[in-house]
Amino acid sequence: MAILETARFEIPLLATGQAHKELFHNEALTRIDFLIHPIIQAIETDPTAIVAVPGQSWIVGPGATDEWLGHDDQIAGWTGNGWLFIPPLALMRVYIESLDNFAVYRSSWQLGSSIDSPTSGAVVDVEARSAIDSILAASQAQGILQPEV
Repeated sequence: MAILETARFEIPLLATGQAHKELFHNEALTRIDFLIHPIIQAIETDPTAIVAVPGQSWIVGPGATDEWLGHDDQIAGWTGNGWLFIPPLALMRVYIESLDNFAVYRSSWQLGSSIDSPTSGAVVDVEARSAIDSILAASQAQGILQPEV
């Protein structure tokens, strides 16, 4: 029998003569909805502490409990009918609303950090500092780096 899901995100595929195709199709669309431009509410370990709205998602933190037990680092999306868990892939990038920051998955979720502009040194090179400041500003604008606080 053929594999009936995609290789990367296990999105259900339809088969010829398959009964209840709408269930598989709706499951696929729900997964895709969570994966396109993923916005995460927060990193959480206790799903009972959440008042979820369909379409919202969380990163399951280490040591999760209840329905999230065993789903550490996965994206938990609330569908209205229950939790949908999506395992992250290497270099997957999400925006975390509660932290106003991006996270990248590299065997665990890593938050973007800020880098300060150069302010000292024996020789002050104005052009080099200007170039560095431009690189930092562009990286912050793209969400690669966290803006300076």
